[in-house]
Amino acid sequence: MAALFLIVGVVYYVLLSKVLVHEVDEALEKYEKQVHKYVSKNDSLPIFKNFEEVQVEYHVTDRFRKKKISQALIYNHDDRKSETFRQIVFSQRVNGVWYEVSVAKPLEGTKLLTRTLVYSTLVILLFMIGISVLLNRLILKKLWKPFYVSMNEMKGFKLGSQKEHELPDTDIEEFSMMNDILSKAINGAKDEYRILKEFTENASHEIQTPLAIIRSKLDLVIQDEDLSEAQSDSLKSAFAAVSRLSKLNQSLLLLAKIENQQFNLVEPINLKDKLGEKLSQFNEFWEGNQIRVHTDLNAASIIANPELIDILLNNLLSNAGRHNLEGGEIWITLSPGKLEIANTAKQEGLDTKRLFGRFYKESQYSKSNGLGLSIVKQICDHSGLKIQYLFADKKHIFMFKWLS
Repeated sequence: MAALFLIVGVVYYVLLSKVLVHEVDEALEKYEKQVHKYVSKNDSLPIFKNFEEVQVEYHVTDRFRKKKISQALIYNHDDRKSETFRQIVFSQRVNGVWYEVSVAKPLEGTKLLTRTLVYSTLVILLFMIGISVLLNRLILKKLWKPFYVSMNEMKGFKLGSQKEHELPDTDIEEFSMMNDILSKAINGAKDEYRILKEFTENASHEIQTPLAIIRSKLDLVIQDEDLSEAQSDSLKSAFAAVSRLSKLNQSLLLLAKIENQQFNLVEPINLKDKLGEKLSQFNEFWEGNQIRVHTDLNAASIIANPELIDILLNNLLSNAGRHNLEGGEIWITLSPGKLEIANTAKQEGLDTKRLFGRFYKESQYSKSNGLGLSIVKQICDHSGLKIQYLFADKKHIFMFKWLS
């Protein structure tokens, strides 16, 4: 609209100027006809003074000259300045003598009229455009409101969330159609997610029982004294594989429960006391691996699910010991709103892009199921904790922050 506004203004000014100049030219040609008519009747040039701001001059010439209309600067003695005139010059023969007749009419009034018309028209157009933009903004804002409400609802949509999503009713056919499609998509996704969730929970639960039976039977068979050494080793390997499968199943079930919002109970937790309990539990394991532990625990608390925080600390402290050097060190620092756990590293830093993904392992030969840090990340997201991993000075560093 701005570009069109400028183009229209320029074109309007040029056209209006040409129209008004053309009107002046027609008026000058009328004066020419009047001179010719007067001479044909009286055989003399008309004698008159300047009138209607028109200047007329006669000059004797030696021959006939072709008529010419042009623009000229003529000095105005009254105003003491040069002004722009539109001038017609033609030849007139009187009693055998050729005269050059010049008739000039000022364009100042025409220019003023042009500017006045153009400016007033442009102001009116600008006012109309402003009103149009304002009305359009108000109308379009109201018109598009259902669309933006629907988009905000979709932004907040998350599978597994207990929140009900209601799309607004609207009389606009296109938005109504869009809301119907979105509602069907949401309900379809929820149904598929519910089926998948139920399958995961049921499968994990049902697998636990046969795994427990297999472990129990293997344990009894391993204790049989009549087994050969080769048979005993094979059974021990099978028992270890079943144990790993059981742990993997428990981890997947835990992830499913966290994603399904099954840990809704929250309460204030004294992290200093909780860490004190965990340190006493892991102390024997760390001493067996000659790992030195440095702690700086200050009073701090968090509002979260106690079971999830217990699992979080177990995973972090277990990883700090298992992925440490023999004779390595662990540093645990707690302050209000912040927990930091660091340990000396066996090798280089972890892949930060895949670190919290499922089944990520530090090494392909690792005995871990690769779900520990994924569980940690899910617990952090559920509990409002911000987690950050750093590798510095040959140490794995995990930092956790929350609103205290």
